[in-house]
Amino acid sequence: MTAVPVELRRRDEVVRVPTSPGHMPELLPLDAGEQYRFGFSMSVCIGCHSCEVACAEQNGLPDGIVWRRVGEVEGGTFPDTRRLQLSMSCNHCLDAACLTGCPTNAYEKLDNGVVAHHADECIGCQYCTWNCPYSVPVFQPDRRIVTKCDMCLPRLGEGLLPACAGACPTHAITVEPVNIEAWRADHAAADMPHLPSSHLTISTTRIELPDDVPASTVAASDWSLRPEHAHWPLVWLTVLTQVAAGVSITASGAGDRAAAAGLAVAALIGSLAHLGRPGLAWKALRNLRRSWLSREVALFGVYAPIAMAAVLLPALAPLAALVGMAGVYASARLYIVPGRPAWNTPLTMFAFAATGLAVGPLVTGHEALGAAGTVAALVVLVANVLRLSGDPEVSRGGTPELYRHRLRGWTVLRVVLALTGLLALTAGLVAAAAALVVAGEVVGRWLFYVTVVPANMPGSFWRSSAGTHK
Repeated sequence: MTAVPVELRRRDEVVRVPTSPGHMPELLPLDAGEQYRFGFSMSVCIGCHSCEVACAEQNGLPDGIVWRRVGEVEGGTFPDTRRLQLSMSCNHCLDAACLTGCPTNAYEKLDNGVVAHHADECIGCQYCTWNCPYSVPVFQPDRRIVTKCDMCLPRLGEGLLPACAGACPTHAITVEPVNIEAWRADHAAADMPHLPSSHLTISTTRIELPDDVPASTVAASDWSLRPEHAHWPLVWLTVLTQVAAGVSITASGAGDRAAAAGLAVAALIGSLAHLGRPGLAWKALRNLRRSWLSREVALFGVYAPIAMAAVLLPALAPLAALVGMAGVYASARLYIVPGRPAWNTPLTMFAFAATGLAVGPLVTGHEALGAAGTVAALVVLVANVLRLSGDPEVSRGGTPELYRHRLRGWTVLRVVLALTGLLALTAGLVAAAAALVVAGEVVGRWLFYVTVVPANMPGSFWRSSAGTHK
């Protein structure tokens, strides 16, 4: 094989650097203020998926787990149509959302710009998979942790190209240095149709688009809209903690306070089933400064023992109620992330508060307040669906589609349970009303998780249901 010239952008100039197959151009050492990034030329990518295969082989990934994905964008009017491929892995962002949200500080931005993930620190909570607007981190079931691209750090250290770039037959993928401050000031080259805006995390991947991209395009994967994972342990955690807080706020006796304490403890125990490595759950307290998940764990971890103490010491009941409300707030805030547009709204906070207001007062005998909470929960649901309806972006408009079509029966059930609970309440059947409202809130929270459509890169027409690209 002969050396092939590769175009690389260094600072603001394009230089042509001869390389031998599989070896790095002269990029070491980095100059001050620079980091590595991927470059991708869409005009020369042929969609062969060699990069995906090379990445999987290099990193020993099991079937269904992918760190680099090849997606497709198509458009035009027959006979002048185009299908273009995009190969993308981790963008090693300047403001990496996976890093700032991780409760265990398992992520690190290295001096060379690589966003590295430390497997030993990961508890498998999967919060980073929600935070990343490109859906890059992926939960790897065989290891029970999240994993992601590290730009083949061992190969970089030996002066070799990452496996994906080395395997690309057309040299569509490159590795190059970028001036950090210049890129932060102008990162428009990281944007393309149907890709989340680069300003969300300051993605550093430079994308070269062809000159003849059709004015109107669609992502080839948009047709395949389907529900997300239900996350039943989180349904359990969020509903029970919100109900517990509602009970604490309206408690009028030792029995009510005991119910709040029991619900809080049951919620915390059940939530451990969500973690890939529950034995390391204590590590979730490491990032109180930046992570709402760390704050949620801390607040509910404090709330449960205070609620238990309040059973015998009524003077602690107001403190328990206050800490419980703060926990519900933190719980809602951790879902308000750009990577999940259906959740990224203040309505999420109102929905979580409404659940506590709907059920908690019914447990403590405040029927009017419970009825108001039940109505509020339905109003928030309708408001969010209307907010997203008709939006051309599948990550937004897809949620109302799931509610109205594929999951229509469950949507109807959620509304019927709430309305029937209200009717039972007017008839004086408080216990039946509480049971119906609780069932409605559980179905509603399940819908909350399964109807969210992640922001993502464009996928392929024959995309897999495994890995990160769901």
